[in-house]
Amino acid sequence: MRMIPAHTSTLAILTLNMQGTMLATASEKGTLVRIFDTQTCLLLYELRRGTNKARVYSVAFNRLSSLLTLTSDSKTLHIFALDGKSKSRSVTKHTLSSALPSVCCFGSEENTVIVISSTGFYFKIRWNDKGETFKEEQFKYLMMTDD
Repeated sequence: MRMIPAHTSTLAILTLNMQGTMLATASEKGTLVRIFDTQTCLLLYELRRGTNKARVYSVAFNRLSSLLTLTSDSKTLHIFALDGKSKSRSVTKHTLSSALPSVCCFGSEENTVIVISSTGFYFKIRWNDKGETFKEEQFKYLMMTDD
């Protein structure tokens, strides 16, 4: 039996890439994201989200598994390159307007990430080759009711 030595503290989130060949994990501490090969259980990447504890809300691979994005309660969206050469720090990050729970994924357009918050806000974030980010779109798509 193979075993993935993910984290010493409790796991908070698990995400597979589209091919099922890579597993991203984050613990309750939320400082590190580790990516493992699902066939060999070997650690491929250790990505530093930050040094302060944070709750990771969402983690997603892009279609080619060359990038990973995440959101957390530290009001940040991080984007990491999975090229084997980059440092374990994020390639770029974007400050979100709130620390509310959210989900994120890569957009269909190059260098875009979509974030949807639990309060019904949609954000499209774009970054350039310099790592600068900007909010390209924002709108509220849900009306919250008391049902």
